[in-house]
Amino acid sequence: MAARPTTHKAAASHGLIEERATSEGLLLALLGQHAMRRLRAAHTKHKLSPRQFHLLGLLHDHGALTQRELGTRMDVDPSILVSLLNPLEADGHLLRERDAADRRRHVVTITRRGEQRLERAAQAQRDAEDEILAGLSKTQRAQLRRLLLILREEFSAEAHANRPAIAATTHRLIASP
Repeated sequence: MAARPTTHKAAASHGLIEERATSEGLLLALLGQHAMRRLRAAHTKHKLSPRQFHLLGLLHDHGALTQRELGTRMDVDPSILVSLLNPLEADGHLLRERDAADRRRHVVTITRRGEQRLERAAQAQRDAEDEILAGLSKTQRAQLRRLLLILREEFSAEAHANRPAIAATTHRLIASP
């Protein structure tokens, strides 16, 4: 008879509910929710949503981008992107200008004010991460980071591989009567 995976042994000795409550997937999800609440609070304290923080970070890291490039990099619908851009532009954190080479496109650039807001929010995020991970040593934190990066790469590769299948399915659903 083949050996049961470790999680099944835990279920047999401690019960199914306890085993599920300590499963890696559930723990990752629950801790992720807790971390997201803390990070969202850090961003909100600086009047940014996590998506706006991401958007300003992309502009900071990559320079001016078209709205289409921003939407693609953030994987958001154009209407959602506009709802993120409008308040940032109104507050002077970014500029949207017509592309001189193609007047149909808008080029988005982070302003000095946006850079300052982003830096304050980034420091608040670093502080929140330090609080969340305070119970880990530097070595454990580095190990956790490596493991999370492996998982992210796995999900990214999986999503990339499934995009043609998802597009084909969507096309069939739209095309069917």
